[in-house]
Amino acid sequence: MSQFTISEPSNAFFQWLTAGVFALLLLVATAVPAQAQMEDGELPEIDFSVNLMQSAQALTVDDTNPPAANAGVSSGSYSGFHQVRAGLNASVQFSENVSGLVMLEAEPNDFGQNGFSPAVDFVTLDLQLTDELTLRTGTPVTGLINFRGFSDGPAVQGNPLIGNSPADMITAAHGVKLIGGFEDVGFDLTVNRSFAEDFTTSDYTGVNFIGKVRFTGSETVQVGAGGAFHTGDGVPPNSPEVEDGQNGIVFANGDRENYNLIGGGATASTHTHVNMPSGTILQGDAKITPGPADFDAWLGYATDDEDEVGTINQSAFFGGVGAKFDLNEDFYLAGRFTYVGNTSEDAPDDHTAVNRIQIGFGYEVYEMALLKVEGVRQVEGENSYGQIGNNWSGVSTELSFNF
Repeated sequence: MSQFTISEPSNAFFQWLTAGVFALLLLVATAVPAQAQMEDGELPEIDFSVNLMQSAQALTVDDTNPPAANAGVSSGSYSGFHQVRAGLNASVQFSENVSGLVMLEAEPNDFGQNGFSPAVDFVTLDLQLTDELTLRTGTPVTGLINFRGFSDGPAVQGNPLIGNSPADMITAAHGVKLIGGFEDVGFDLTVNRSFAEDFTTSDYTGVNFIGKVRFTGSETVQVGAGGAFHTGDGVPPNSPEVEDGQNGIVFANGDRENYNLIGGGATASTHTHVNMPSGTILQGDAKITPGPADFDAWLGYATDDEDEVGTINQSAFFGGVGAKFDLNEDFYLAGRFTYVGNTSEDAPDDHTAVNRIQIGFGYEVYEMALLKVEGVRQVEGENSYGQIGNNWSGVSTELSFNF
């Protein structure tokens, strides 16, 4: 998960050393009490899992809109193999009511990171308060998606397609989450701060509040909704001249995806995701599963209020629909359409939308080995919240292992 990375040492040797020492400490801390209790048939227990993924692309950027309108990605072909991604996950049951998860991930395409350097990517500690309530600490998932599949790092098999939508707002951050699971409904409440923010830095104040609720009582129809807002003032990232303004919700720019449009540079992944307003975000979603088919839909509204530097009522309407059809146990077809419109008060009357269509298939070559192929087309208006300024399209493939 691209924004899950807790530490990113500049030297690859120290990254390996940090990961190795962390894993060793985890095993030493749990091995002795685990063996002592497991002899009596008791906890704790440690389960390991591995995710591997290799992908490739053949994408073309069209020279249709003035690149100066956004980030200025040049027209041309962006083809080749992505660097391999790998993850080692340890799920630990410390006691009957205490469990944890540690993910060591190598995500070389994220933020221009090259080479093969693992890092502690995601950590949670769950305290089961009652049969229905769980308190999660660490770096809990942050976002408003209730049901839809999502790709992240080497963990990609939950998403029937390869790329995420341009408006999938989800990541993780330091904080706590209260999770409720009842017979027909569920909810979660999260309070957190992004990895870029530090309580010891006076420029940053406030926290993010995220709440979701979902109805899961039907076997064929599930619906959910949620909202998020940020409190406090501070200096927004990449805007040092701003003296007083909203930091913005940490997941407003999503968690990146497996397209690369500027050859692996430090901001390559951001060019395939919209630059969503991040003051307040509301979203609703639904999943319908009649027989072998799976349909999902979502819509939302994001806004930034006026601040002291003249950003007046920036807003966006976004949504999409997706479908998956299982033709047999090993083969499926999938598609998704996403729309993001710039609805700001000062937005021009035309060329204000980003649209993406994705169509693909998945084939389970062997057990736990999934091959996916996807065709993708994105069209951006020069006055949209897109970050390219041009349209682009192409084909992407992905082979993943999960065991």
